[in-house]
Amino acid sequence: MTSTTTIAIGDRFASPLHPISDLLGPSVAGSSVLEQVCATGLVAAGLLTTPVTFGAERTKLQWTRIAAVTGLDTVGAETVITRVSARDSAIEVDRHIRLLDDAGNTREEGIETWTVPVTAAIEDSPGTDFCTVRWGQALCESLSKDQTFAASLANWDGTIGLRCTDGSGQVREVHLRIYRGRIVDVTRRVPNGATFTFAATAVRWVDLVMAERNDFMRRAIAGEFSSSGDGYEYLRLTKPLGTIIEHARIIAKETHA
Repeated sequence: MTSTTTIAIGDRFASPLHPISDLLGPSVAGSSVLEQVCATGLVAAGLLTTPVTFGAERTKLQWTRIAAVTGLDTVGAETVITRVSARDSAIEVDRHIRLLDDAGNTREEGIETWTVPVTAAIEDSPGTDFCTVRWGQALCESLSKDQTFAASLANWDGTIGLRCTDGSGQVREVHLRIYRGRIVDVTRRVPNGATFTFAATAVRWVDLVMAERNDFMRRAIAGEFSSSGDGYEYLRLTKPLGTIIEHARIIAKETHA
């Protein structure tokens, strides 16, 4: 990215595949020290990607090894911006990195947090500020126009929680208080807690709402999300939850229109 590029949630980058021996050099790629500390993939990820923008400083990194990369592998990197936060004269950006082998398997992955210059151009829209009150309000406005959603919850009285965990270790959560098919309140918390809470990581939210098609059910069956609270109600309201996700996709697309 250049200094004139707008940094926005959902921005993606993919590098070509490279043999580790080409990236690091044959002697370094086969280093027993790198192998012992499982740092080969981490070093490769750094070489395959660039800072999120000119002048940015990486301040935090969380890294996970699913199947540690070795000097014999060929890998490429995929990145996606999952959070942009502009508060108190500081801008923070989270970027998720996947290190893929030549079979398309995720071998290692991580979340970087970057501090970027306050002069950087950023997109700060409620449509992609997942699980915040302003996102919930935009979601509520969109859902209010959907009679199918209202009909599916016509006899229901409860609260649906929507939660997002991001790379900084913070948890964002918004509660939709619903009475007879109508969202009557959008808040960070309700007195007795949510009936059930749907939870996903920031990168899962990005993947879910910005994919070409709504594959919520496939991802749910694959176990990409979690829930807490009343499990029976969560399963019973799978269809209305799918409608909520569809409207999350709508307000996200409006952001990038």
